[in-house]
Amino acid sequence: MRRIVLLFFTFLLFTFNCFAKDINFELSADRNRISLGSSGQLYLTFNDTQNMPAAELSDTEGFRFNYLGPSTRMSIVNGQASSSITHIYTFFPLKTGTFKIGPLKFEYKGDNYASNPINMEVVQGPVQPDTGSIQQQETAETKDISERIFLVMQVKKNRAYLNEIIPLRIKLYVNKLAVRDIQFPEFGHDGFSVGQFEQPKQYQDVLNGVNYEVIEFNTSIFGLRPGEFRIGPGNLKCNLIVSKAVKNRASSGFDDLFGPDVFDNFFGKYDTFALNLKAPEVPIIVFNLPEANKPLDFSAAVGEFDMDASVKPQEVKAGDPLTLKMTISGEGNFNTVNVPKLASEAGFKIYEPQVKQEAGEKVFEQVIIPLNAAIKEIPQVNFSFFNTQAGAYQSVSRGPFPISVLKPEKDEAARIVENPQVASTSLKEEKLGRDIIFIKDSSGNLRQKARYLYNNHLFLWLQVLPVFSFLFFFILYRLKTRLETDIKYARRLRAPKKAKEGLLRLKNYFDSGNTGAFYDTVFETLQEYLGDKFHLPSKGITVSVISDSLKNKGVAEDVLAKLKDIFNECDLARYSAAAFNKEKMSGTLKELEEVIDYFQRQKA
Repeated sequence: MRRIVLLFFTFLLFTFNCFAKDINFELSADRNRISLGSSGQLYLTFNDTQNMPAAELSDTEGFRFNYLGPSTRMSIVNGQASSSITHIYTFFPLKTGTFKIGPLKFEYKGDNYASNPINMEVVQGPVQPDTGSIQQQETAETKDISERIFLVMQVKKNRAYLNEIIPLRIKLYVNKLAVRDIQFPEFGHDGFSVGQFEQPKQYQDVLNGVNYEVIEFNTSIFGLRPGEFRIGPGNLKCNLIVSKAVKNRASSGFDDLFGPDVFDNFFGKYDTFALNLKAPEVPIIVFNLPEANKPLDFSAAVGEFDMDASVKPQEVKAGDPLTLKMTISGEGNFNTVNVPKLASEAGFKIYEPQVKQEAGEKVFEQVIIPLNAAIKEIPQVNFSFFNTQAGAYQSVSRGPFPISVLKPEKDEAARIVENPQVASTSLKEEKLGRDIIFIKDSSGNLRQKARYLYNNHLFLWLQVLPVFSFLFFFILYRLKTRLETDIKYARRLRAPKKAKEGLLRLKNYFDSGNTGAFYDTVFETLQEYLGDKFHLPSKGITVSVISDSLKNKGVAEDVLAKLKDIFNECDLARYSAAAFNKEKMSGTLKELEEVIDYFQRQKA
């Protein structure tokens, strides 16, 4: 008899395992016909289980996918319980045409799963209830989303000299789409120096007969070495906002439990899709500057420039300073413009100039000191550059600048007389230079010297106070920065606080006997606590997800068992809340407190 019973249970176990491995999931959508620029929802339903994780859906030809979250379902009919889990995705069409989604396949715990395929038709323009000839005519014209939003990168010239400024612009074209969170573009620029982007321009433009909204980003580049290069590709990140199309929902296993608009109300009326737009590379050839006819004073300036120079004051004494102001204006690479050179520096002491650069000009103010009165002029100032328009070197000269240098004044004699109250001594006469400061003849008001501050204990403690204040605010700053940048740390830090708030609400629901609200709050509190504690998506936590995440963390088996009991009781309470009395609720609350207390005492 015992052998028969043992064989019977072995048969049941074997049958259950075989059935579990043969689970297939059902693929469905809220519509099979959608307009370009709208979004829909895709449903992956697993029947007779609630422990299947979400499948990774990679972008396919014609569609992009975003995961929204899971939805579980349980029903009890004539004492027979059945359950299912549905993972919900948002899909966004990229071009018009007829496509097939699926069959989807993935592997979980060594078992392979496959779904049914579905057909999806993407049309240009709004989807109408009927399927007349007008819609068929629109569908025949195949269009791609890349025709409605794309990136263009342009340079003013593809052949330039070394250090020559090349204007570069990147334009974002958008046609009848909503775009937000537009970031500044990036592009490859090996061998080039890149300036900062200017304030973006926004205007409308017609391209191939289509009206576009254009956002233009402008900057400049210049080559650092000669050779053949490729600028790009250009990249620009933004978010595309699409409205959810009006649903004509077919039966997907939810109509008997949820209303037709439950997911619209929960997830909103719009979907956001991240786009990373690319612009093709642009070839550029950089030529070295010619060696022929290069001036001796050439210092790498490239562009089309002019120079203005002036000297102030024009009359000084020998040894006194004057200022030589030189202004370089024009168009070109001002990064390569250096201070112009004097034709001769003999008889002068010259200091490094002060430099100020503004739009379209660069100003040098240089202090020069003539050393003797024989100097009659400031020598000629020369500035050489390579004119990219003419393809030749050019030089600009200004001066010489006439000045008048006077001899220094003769030393003056001054008498120093002693205080008449002091014993008479012979007076003596001294010659004083112009830089001598006379000795103060009055001592001023005198007062008794007080105690030194460094002997005052209060003063010493006050010196320590800024140090402690700095350390206190530095620690606060580091904590705030970590909370803003380290999401995992921030979630773990707030997990016990949110759990405590959830437990307080649970006790109120327990006292009032509100069974439905009690178990909804238990489920929500456990989801949020485990999600924050182990950095998992809270809304996607199920028994299988948390079991897989905790099995390698050394969690006690009795804790895992309590977790499964709590999740199962929450699912059952949603559909048969009347079967749960206060004794059952008290046990669930106690298990939840024990689970949270266990994880709080764990270091990891």
